[in-house]
Amino acid sequence: MGESTFWPAVEAARARAGGDPDAMAEVLEAEFAEADDETLRAFQRELVDASRRLYTWRHWTAAEMMCGYVSDDVFTDWRSWVITLGRETFTRVAEDPDDLADVADLSAGCEGGAEIFGATVSGIFFERHGYADETFPILEPIESPTGERVTDRRAIRRSMPDLTERLRG
Repeated sequence: MGESTFWPAVEAARARAGGDPDAMAEVLEAEFAEADDETLRAFQRELVDASRRLYTWRHWTAAEMMCGYVSDDVFTDWRSWVITLGRETFTRVAEDPDDLADVADLSAGCEGGAEIFGATVSGIFFERHGYADETFPILEPIESPTGERVTDRRAIRRSMPDLTERLRG
């Protein structure tokens, strides 16, 4: 499974679940319940790769603009939420988090609902094999986010004007 099969699986779950991350997790669980271990690994690798594309200080700042203080765990769930938005939105947001201004429901990214989505396939794998398999890809961050961390509020607002304006309204 590569991006060409990962994203269609995410899109299909999104369509069947009406975009609800918890319901998407249920769809994925049903879809992958009988999948072989290599299929689970492949899906999880793509999920981790997508999540790591969002593991930047700029994306973390966008998450904090939306949600207030964001811990490591919350940021992991937030990145899973961005993935649940589908490939097109994910790609735009990965390139520029200011494009989050176009997402209809920003509060959904702050509610932690995508935590279950992000853990679905790994949950199936770990149910089968326990947590002893250290080769299975996980979403936990292993290093600091990439890019420069900007803390000046004016600089942040200038760097993400659309999201700033959206959050004001």
